[in-house]
Amino acid sequence: MSEPVVLDHESTCLRGNPLGDPHRRRIEVHLPPGYDGIRRYPVVYWLPGYGAHPSLGNRALAFGASVADRLGRAMTDGRVPPALLVVPDCTTAYGGSQYIDSAASGRYAGHLAEVVAEVDRHFATVPRPAGRAVAGKSSGGYGALVAGMTSELFSAVLAFSPDAGFEHCYLPLLPAALDTVRETGGIDGLLARRHTGPHDVPFMVAMSIVAMGMCYADTPATTPSDALPCDPVTGLFRDEVWRRWLRHDPVRMLPAHAGRLAGLGLLHLSVGERDDYGMHWGARALHAALDTHGVPHTYREHEGGHHGIEHVFTEALAQLWRVWGRTEAGTCAA
Repeated sequence: MSEPVVLDHESTCLRGNPLGDPHRRRIEVHLPPGYDGIRRYPVVYWLPGYGAHPSLGNRALAFGASVADRLGRAMTDGRVPPALLVVPDCTTAYGGSQYIDSAASGRYAGHLAEVVAEVDRHFATVPRPAGRAVAGKSSGGYGALVAGMTSELFSAVLAFSPDAGFEHCYLPLLPAALDTVRETGGIDGLLARRHTGPHDVPFMVAMSIVAMGMCYADTPATTPSDALPCDPVTGLFRDEVWRRWLRHDPVRMLPAHAGRLAGLGLLHLSVGERDDYGMHWGARALHAALDTHGVPHTYREHEGGHHGIEHVFTEALAQLWRVWGRTEAGTCAA
């Protein structure tokens, strides 16, 4: 795809957020092949995973192409319907927001709604839910699921390796995260590493657990230490904090939101069968819960783990043809 258009958006929802994060945010917009500003196109909102730069234009590895280039080629040859690809910036001082409204981190679900309105104002979009999909990987997949459950902005949800089944994806990471916290001199030492490094895997895992705690906190005064499901010094488990985390688990949220998910034009869930962070067990649990509640969806387990799975995105987004339709010209009529 050509170079993206970048909007500078001043967010009302993020102004004065509890973490003091900027309220001016970039919105990266990749235009589909043939875009002329006249014909209207649907939009895929892409939510990056925890700690990822809010962009689709960079290659994750030395091999292969960027996600934007992969999908651009797939649009050109007709495998994926032509659409705008939009990447919001929902990062926080702790690395990620889970794309939800949090008392301790900020109103990022509200910000996502602002982004949708801003894109509709600036581009020739199909400005209604039928012309919008939300997709993402890992924390971005979680954000896509929650957006599909709790908002009416989107008609299609595609979640890749999402955070779900919190016992499977978070608790196994906790002991190693606590070790890293201790090795860095406590929570304050861990947070200081954001600026000094090294930003290695142990650091990113520990920071992700801290970030999750802040996202799932219910009061603005929550500290990173208090947000953890156990005391970071003694290891004593805090049942009440863990129950607060679980209220945000898509598996547990499902009964209250099954009707909305059932009304989507597409709900796609996929995961690697040997995910590095155990996401495959959470995805399996969510798949079973969706079946139990009669929610139509597609489910795929692919070979691979949590990383280097960009190739599966094209196949999944090809399903949007049946949501948005195909005209004789080969563009969308959502």
